[in-house]
Amino acid sequence: MPHLSRPGIDHYFDSVGHGQPVLLLAGLASDSASWNPVVAKLSERANIIRMDNRCAGQSRPSIIDTSRALMVDDVLALLDSLGIDKVTLVGHSMGALIAWAVAAKAPERIKALVAVSAPFTVDPARVDLFNTLARLRTQANEADWFRLLFQFLFSARFFDNEEQVISAIDASMAYPHKQSHDAFAAQCAALPSYLAPIHLPTKLPFDALALTGANDKLFTPNDLHQSYANHPEVTLKVIDDAAHSVHWENAEGFVEVVSDFLANQTR
Repeated sequence: MPHLSRPGIDHYFDSVGHGQPVLLLAGLASDSASWNPVVAKLSERANIIRMDNRCAGQSRPSIIDTSRALMVDDVLALLDSLGIDKVTLVGHSMGALIAWAVAAKAPERIKALVAVSAPFTVDPARVDLFNTLARLRTQANEADWFRLLFQFLFSARFFDNEEQVISAIDASMAYPHKQSHDAFAAQCAALPSYLAPIHLPTKLPFDALALTGANDKLFTPNDLHQSYANHPEVTLKVIDDAAHSVHWENAEGFVEVVSDFLANQTR
């Protein structure tokens, strides 16, 4: 079981497949397992590396200081430990915010970047939303809390099948590496560090794709259009039949778009 030792923390990561290195960065409240629906297919064409963020998954301790800057340094330390000079980053939600911050700090380390369901930086409304969810998690019935969280992750059609909803809630509560209340709160408390603008090159020196679900309520397709308006070199793709967790609701469409992007990088 591979780990990356950093000051005060051991990060869990895994690696599968061969070819160009592609590092997958999970979103808030998620860990490397969140990529399970797509990792097998993606690893057919690339070396897929997954890392558990601070306060998530099998990284230990489960609660530790965190911020955007610390998570950026975690990513660069992992690349250094694996001897990777250039990597393709694929980040979902908070993972995409981290990916953009890595690109701002070390653009020479980025071969390409896929930002899934996120703009360049977060905004105060989303910070408030997740800190409210953190407070509610200590007060609400756990099943009800996950049901509420799913409203922000999945399309309305997900709730058409009550058995599917209950099954997803049961799986979330039974997950052996489930994030604790305090670890979720720690990640949420770090969100203000994501408010500050990042300073990217005027023209990105790598290929970039922004990917979102047509039904995303957290960061709508229009939000992404506005965020990336000053960087027209960022290609924006909208996947139908999916919301924020696009790689869960439309794994096939996600893999198709990302695989095409990986195959057609020009730099």
